[in-house]
Formats: sequence, C-alpha cells, structure tokens
Amino acid sequence: MCASFEARFSFRELVDLFERVGVAIDLGAGLPNLAPVEEVRPTDMVPAVRAETDGRVRLVSMRFGFPPPRPKAGPIVNFRSEGRTLGNGPRQGRCLVPVSGFYEFTGDRYPKTRWIIRDPGAPFLALAAVWRAGEGGDEDFSLLTGAPGPDVSPYHDRGVLPLPPRLWADWLFNRAPAEALLDPPLAGSLAVSPAPRPPRAALAG
Repeated sequence: MCASFEARFSFRELVDLFERVGVAIDLGAGLPNLAPVEEVRPTDMVPAVRAETDGRVRLVSMRFGFPPPRPKAGPIVNFRSEGRTLGNGPRQGRCLVPVSGFYEFTGDRYPKTRWIIRDPGAPFLALAAVWRAGEGGDEDFSLLTGAPGPDVSPYHDRGVLPLPPRLWADWLFNRAPAEALLDPPLAGSLAVSPAPRPPRAALAG
C-alpha cells in the first residue's frame, strides 16, 4: 500500500482544477507557494483539501499518518475503507490529498524496485483520505485503501483510492455514502513507470 507519494504541482494548478468541477477553494490571504516534494513520508506535513463546517473548502496543512496505536508502532498511513461509515464532523471527516504520483514497491529483497503511479492527463491525483484532530492543535490524515484497480494490482494487493474530479464535491461535502464513491480506478486511467532512487552519493552532494 501507499506509504509515500510525490507532491509536485502548483497551487494555481490545484485551484484551477477544483474550480472546473465547481469546488472553490477559499484562498484566504492569497495564493501560497507549494514547494515541490519528491517523496512525502509518514509524519511529514502536507496540504490536504477539506470542507469546513461553514461550507468553505480550504487547503489545510496536515500530518501524514494517524498517531501510532501503541508504543513503538508506526503511524497509521493507510486506513481500510470497507465496512466503515466515513462522514464529516467538527474534529474528523473526509478530505482529499493532492499528489502528483504515489509510490509502490516490488521485490523481496532490499533495495526493492520503486514505481510511481500518476494520472497521465492531469497534474495531480486527489486521493480519498480521512482526517482527525490531534493533540496540540495538529491535524492528521490517513489515506483510504480498497481493492486495487487493474493498473495497480500487479504492484500491490491493496490500493489507495484516487477520486475522479466529478466526485470531489460529493466526497468533501458528504453527499453520498463512502461505498458509493470509493471505487478503484478503471483500467488505463493510471500510468506506471519505474522511479529508481538517486544514488546515495548524489543525495549526499
């Protein structure tokens, strides 16, 4: 399942694509800069889109992964979607996490082969997720997962759930049950390509 993703897109691209499907993101003080990130990892802070209780849609900085359920455990970065009632409330609810691609890994030995999965026709995918208010005012999110679509199944037996733009408003505003919206992507809707990590020497330089 997805434990890391790429975030390389501009805020202008994000706002424009949401506006095209009737979801206006509240810009507040104006357009912020979104620094491109090659690999977002658990506990990193990244932007997510959610509907507020007053009906506005905002881009909110959240931590990737719910807090560990027990000592020495890792954060919960993937959340099983099946059989859950996923609605909105003042301290938890639905959100969308924009990513320019998400990573999957294959192989039994280290280093495993890394693959990146993208929408070939758009600057980003919007992954279905849920968020919760955390301690000290922080907010955390976990990516929802389900059965993989045919493009992802060769790389993992579970998959994150990119929502098509026509469903973004329904998801954010809780206009339909989760099970009616969270289908795996159709065959051919995602493009998969190798994404080898740069050599350690290049990283150090």
